[in-house]
Amino acid sequence: MVVTIKDVAKRAGVATSTVSRTLKNQASISEATKAKVHKAVKELGYVPNVAARNLASKATKNIGLILPPTTVGKSSEQPFFMELISEISQELNNSRYTASIASAQTFDQLLDVVQMMQQQKSVDGFMLLYSIENEPVTNYLLKEKIPFVMIGRPNENNSQIRYIDNDNISVGRTATKFLIDKGHQNIIFVSRSLKEFVFQERYAGYKLEMERNGLDSKEMFCTEDAVSFEKLVKCLEEHKITAIACCDDVLAIKLLPVLSKYNYQVGGDISIIGVNNSIFATLFHPYLTTINIHLSELAKQGANLIVEILNDKVTKANYIIPHEIVVRETVSDLS
Repeated sequence: MVVTIKDVAKRAGVATSTVSRTLKNQASISEATKAKVHKAVKELGYVPNVAARNLASKATKNIGLILPPTTVGKSSEQPFFMELISEISQELNNSRYTASIASAQTFDQLLDVVQMMQQQKSVDGFMLLYSIENEPVTNYLLKEKIPFVMIGRPNENNSQIRYIDNDNISVGRTATKFLIDKGHQNIIFVSRSLKEFVFQERYAGYKLEMERNGLDSKEMFCTEDAVSFEKLVKCLEEHKITAIACCDDVLAIKLLPVLSKYNYQVGGDISIIGVNNSIFATLFHPYLTTINIHLSELAKQGANLIVEILNDKVTKANYIIPHEIVVRETVSDLS
């Protein structure tokens, strides 16, 4: 038999409205009454009808997590997003929210998905898991004044966007400084994309640190296919590169077999440093030296921020998460 709120009220000897206010933890209910209600709830095994309550309040208790199109069909190559989604979902669950994924092959298709979720009232707000310049989804969310937060700093100083991020210029500088401190001078920055703002910032940090040490920086090298990998190897030979700062761990791990094929010994005559400290970093030898950006904290603060926005309880506009080097085996010491 289904236990109702009326059953709880009868067992506790109070009105149904009192039970309702108690379950919402309203201050107008005395502690003694709350204790009686909670005791009745426990004894009867009562479970509140969340769907009905949400319908009445016009809230879904559901957050849309928006993935960039570049991740579609490549989940095995994106441990960052896999872990990020898992951590965000867990944190949202702690606040009694659930998560739904929005993904598509192109930004236009992704916009259609997001618009459909919004028009069908299937979410209360969104979390953008990327920051990319002048794309339609962010523009739509801003124009329609839909609650959302961004993982990653907006590529423009837009005061309307709440975000959680690392200081990615500092991340790029930290990686480059570590290589320089190990005696490397001919260093190149390699990325998977020229468009993503997070990689642009890390490259800017690389350039700043090279210039600060009186060293020549190189143009950001983008690797997207087998041909570009071959061009990268030619670049290494031409400029006598001894170290590579990678935009993230995924690319760094991809480079290991490529460099081995061309007789480079990683951690010996060529060094590599990644970013993210992902699960891939210790799957293969040599273990990857990388930067821990504390992804779980990014997820936690992002989930909490969107919940605060939806409940008008924002205590802080944006969050910057710290980072640090994790030293393993892929950087040789030339000093």
